[in-house]
Amino acid sequence: MLEVEHLRKIYDGHGRSVEALRDLTFRVGAGELVCLVGPSGCGKTTLLKCVSGLLAPTSGRVVLEGMPVSGAPANMAVVLQEYGRSLFPWMSVSANVELPLKQKKLPRARRREMVGRALDAVGLADAGAAYPWQLSGGMQQRVAIARAIAYEPHILLMDEPFAAVDAQTRAELEDLVRRIWAGFAMTILFVTHDIDEAVYLGQRVVILSSSPTVVQEDLAVDLPAERDQLTTRAQPRFTELRGHVYEQIQKAKAAAPPSSGVS
Repeated sequence: MLEVEHLRKIYDGHGRSVEALRDLTFRVGAGELVCLVGPSGCGKTTLLKCVSGLLAPTSGRVVLEGMPVSGAPANMAVVLQEYGRSLFPWMSVSANVELPLKQKKLPRARRREMVGRALDAVGLADAGAAYPWQLSGGMQQRVAIARAIAYEPHILLMDEPFAAVDAQTRAELEDLVRRIWAGFAMTILFVTHDIDEAVYLGQRVVILSSSPTVVQEDLAVDLPAERDQLTTRAQPRFTELRGHVYEQIQKAKAAAPPSSGVS
């Protein structure tokens, strides 16, 4: 589904050059849920911008379904951390979800059907007539997720989408992501700074080094496919995995050059 090959990104300007990504190579198979973690400032956002076609790499390439990415791919959707800024406050929830579907030139009845299915999937079937500013932060992020899945992308990128919500809402949204992933047979690349979240969600956790960034480890998460917040997090294997990821990130921090750190 997705191949990142020897990706390198250098920012030039103001008389200095910053190497954000050095040599990143990893793959995401069709239908996988893969989480990306790394130290703060390791270039996770830069990587996601390159993968989504919003930023051109200095060298290397991103290949999606066999085609090199040179702009925003039509078969990809992105959910950002700043959900409030991604929704239009003067448009209803249904209109926000429907907006990208208009690019597909689908009949109005079909668009409404897709919006209804997406809102039902995120638990907002009765909120279509509301406006984003009338909803809680967690509900607004559900709207952003509904808009992404209504578009029926082949791959969904999520950039620290739950960093701004409280712990209880975060747990609910994590379970929502796993339900959507299973129910819509979707490939998901999930970027997070939260180690527990990465281990709980992912089939694999790709651990990044400090900037200039390389893949430090590609870790298989051998937890049961069926997961819940209480049982899964209480398992000794969950504790072992999160401890291993934490240790790797601490090693990455210790090896970081003094001047490293980009977004």
